[in-house]
Amino acid sequence: MTEAEWLACDDPEETLDFLRGQQASDRKLRLFAVACCRRLWHLVGGEESWKRAVEVAEQYADSLATGSQRSAARRAVASRDNEALGGMLCAAVKSVVKSIASEAAMDSSSIAANAAASALMAARSRAVGDDLVHANYETAFESERTRQAVLLRDIFGNPFRPVTCHPEWRTDTALSLARGMYESRDFSAMPILADALQDAGCDGDDILSHCRSDGPHVRGCWAVDLVLGKE
Repeated sequence: MTEAEWLACDDPEETLDFLRGQQASDRKLRLFAVACCRRLWHLVGGEESWKRAVEVAEQYADSLATGSQRSAARRAVASRDNEALGGMLCAAVKSVVKSIASEAAMDSSSIAANAAASALMAARSRAVGDDLVHANYETAFESERTRQAVLLRDIFGNPFRPVTCHPEWRTDTALSLARGMYESRDFSAMPILADALQDAGCDGDDILSHCRSDGPHVRGCWAVDLVLGKE
């Protein structure tokens, strides 16, 4: 994969295939899986066991939960048969949870991305009705896959142009902003982080432009991780 292909790719599977040969961070791969799952939040309603499984997977990525806790959370979802979600959607949601309990971070990311896209496709079909044209399925699925490819770039940045964070960039203000966004998952302060980095002497267009972009930004965002020293 070339740099131009990386920047333009709208298929997360192709991007993940490339990352397989790049010794991609397990943590970042798991956070990508979680980001895909969080895009289903509005579909699962009060399914707290499902949301808890995603949250545990996120904690596991940051070494804040154990493998047994992750497995227990997955079993709590697998034991439920929620007809309210609908057969196809319920199956996709369970597949997502199964994926984030995977021991292999790369497998987790790939399965979660596919299952999340399938879940959103299923939700669209239920909203439109039984007479849904097949093309609408494909449109919903491919649209979600394109968004997932964008999330991957937010998390992994541009591997063809790695950025080094100079110690002087990590001012108290920059660290506070980055830490607050990471913990809250509210990335609205990204442009302010860009200003703080610039004030600290950062003149790297890649990181400043990313911070000032529309995003989306998720936990694992390469610019925030860089400031916090996370890999």
